[in-house]
Amino acid sequence: MSEVNEWVKNIFMIVVTLSFVEILLPDGEMSKYLKYIFSLMILAVILAPLRYFIA
Repeated sequence: MSEVNEWVKNIFMIVVTLSFVEILLPDGEMSKYLKYIFSLMILAVILAPLRYFIA
């Protein structure tokens, strides 16, 4: 159960941190690319526990 709590904490911290960084960044040409990279980071954190089920 502690693994699930740690996983949820990681997701929450990544989402909060990336949202804060996104607010601080100016709008511009690079904004859409940064949002894409941030989305990939969130997806990686969400899918991280799958490696234990696959292997």
